[in-house]
Amino acid sequence: MTMMMSDLPNDLVEEILSRVPITSLGAVRSTCKRWNGLSKDRIVCKGGANQQFTGFTRYVNESTVCSMKLDLNEIQNEDVELVELSINKINKFIELELFQVYYSDGLLLLVTDEVDSKLVVWNPYLGQTRLIQCRDTEHFKYRYALGYDNNRNHKILMYNRKNCEIYDFKSDSWRVLDIIPDLHTNIYVRDMSIKGNTYFFYRGEKIGEGLAGCLLSFDFTRERFVSCLPLPFQIAKFDDNVALSSVREEHLVVLFNNWEESEMEIWVTTKIEPNAVSWSNFLTFTHFRIKFLVTSFFIDQEKKLAVVFGRSLSKQMRCNIAYFIGDNGYLRILDFGVTFIPSNLPVSYAPSLVKITQGQELSVIEEKKRSRLSASLFYSTLFVSFIIFFSFISSVFI
Repeated sequence: MTMMMSDLPNDLVEEILSRVPITSLGAVRSTCKRWNGLSKDRIVCKGGANQQFTGFTRYVNESTVCSMKLDLNEIQNEDVELVELSINKINKFIELELFQVYYSDGLLLLVTDEVDSKLVVWNPYLGQTRLIQCRDTEHFKYRYALGYDNNRNHKILMYNRKNCEIYDFKSDSWRVLDIIPDLHTNIYVRDMSIKGNTYFFYRGEKIGEGLAGCLLSFDFTRERFVSCLPLPFQIAKFDDNVALSSVREEHLVVLFNNWEESEMEIWVTTKIEPNAVSWSNFLTFTHFRIKFLVTSFFIDQEKKLAVVFGRSLSKQMRCNIAYFIGDNGYLRILDFGVTFIPSNLPVSYAPSLVKITQGQELSVIEEKKRSRLSASLFYSTLFVSFIIFFSFISSVFI
């Protein structure tokens, strides 16, 4: 007797879904209504969050986006000699010259370094993309943040030293905010979205023997930067390394790497609001003697595990590395070589059902072709105009 796909037990279907790359889930979900329903249930219930890491980054030479997948069970399994990292290019964006990647609520904001190109918002789980035209053609000179307000209306913050604008998904329009974020040079690490608001690590001026550092947040409901929140550690030198992460976008996680003391601390918020924060220590790792620039990381609270991505700064070994650290100390190390750009090491991703179909939905490749065609027509027209002009001038003088 042949078993139909719809007859497979739920446990087996969930195991299959957990092994499918996030960018391929759309095709798998379309096989039958039951599989589609189980896949959505996993998102609503946050199922499988403790089994694997899914992230997005870009290649160093091609500047294209790729997905990453890491089995967390392999890390703590002593019988597994080599921890495998699955990396796949996203063909949908193969022609996109990627500059930065931002993340919030299951959506990725892809910023290119091309003049007069559009921002791309992408939901990998639903397979939806949205192209957004910026008012400034040199949009790559700005920094960005992705979030949403109390009505779950998603927005994009675009800012630099002199200007601050916000894009509203619902109205499909940009607005200039009457605030000047004089902090561009003092934000050193990737921002993090928690419950719709975005948090930044802000390094202030030197105070006494130490350096003032705090969390600065942007409230997408009030559309304002709000006051700094205290960190659970003291920053003593500019060399001290700080990075931000999150747990399911509900708790903010901060990593502090004190090079002088050879100590790494990871803290998790027990309360996080735009104007209040409290902390709990998740992990402290001493005798961390490798000069290591942390660029991103994530934690698994159930396994008491941290995976820390970054770049070794030692003269003998300059490469991109992932350290797997447990509560009992160092576990493993994974060398990426020069495959990735350090500042764009993985953005941790969790799928969502947020739809972004309103507005312009032209595919990125089609948009690139249209832009190239427009440019080609422009230069062809200009060339023909010059020929006609010089032919006319020649005929007049001859």
